[in-house]
Amino acid sequence: MSRNDRPILQSAANPTVRRLVRMRDNRSRRKAQRVIVDGWRESQRASEAGLELIAAYVLEEDVDRAGNIFGSAIQPVSASVMQKISFGQSPRGLVTEFIQPVRTLDALVLPPSPLLLVLDGIEKPGNIGAVFRCADGAGIDAVVLSDCRCDLFNPNAIRSSLGAVFSTPAAIDSAENVQAFLDSHSIRVIAARVESSSDLWQTDLMPPLAIVLGSEADGLAARWQAIGENPIPGVRIPMNGQVDSLNISVSAAVLSFEAARQRR
Repeated sequence: MSRNDRPILQSAANPTVRRLVRMRDNRSRRKAQRVIVDGWRESQRASEAGLELIAAYVLEEDVDRAGNIFGSAIQPVSASVMQKISFGQSPRGLVTEFIQPVRTLDALVLPPSPLLLVLDGIEKPGNIGAVFRCADGAGIDAVVLSDCRCDLFNPNAIRSSLGAVFSTPAAIDSAENVQAFLDSHSIRVIAARVESSSDLWQTDLMPPLAIVLGSEADGLAARWQAIGENPIPGVRIPMNGQVDSLNISVSAAVLSFEAARQRR
């Protein structure tokens, strides 16, 4: 059967449609080890990053366009089904389903002198996605999630990253394991802290280096004061106005691009 001959999924009661709807629940999706991606740009970036495609669900009029990108693994759906399986109120005409990729410290491949961001205890997936977008732009070698309470492949994280969550090397683990990993790889650690006396513009950010950022609500946890008996130095972004801190994604961008500038 050619991709143009596939029957259109039109019923919300179809088992495939019902399965996709169930996987809009993050717990169900993680249990199934799947990633559901909305939109053309994000889906293409997931595919280009090497994620294993299960199927691409697309409106009938875009079957040929999807076929040029995703080959034969496409399934036309009606507008009502697209509305049902899409995230949010504004479907973007394409939903893709991939096997969830491995994102462990053991699988992380780093260059000889890496520059990393470590996100500790971050709760909002939109913030995580925005940090990945910054990391991609600044050329960060990897983003590591330490004790984060949200899902890297949450639809909000995917959307706010513009698909960079797929292409940027990443790992997810406990703070204890992340610290052991950094120590074993001789990666210097510096922590972004509002109360630090070290000004960003006078701080050495040359790699190998990991910059640790905490949540906006709670700041950086006490566990990042030291690794073993070695204190972790802090760095602050100079602030000239009334507020004393920035959104985490903005902070990550400032720190990342300054580190990238120093590396160049």
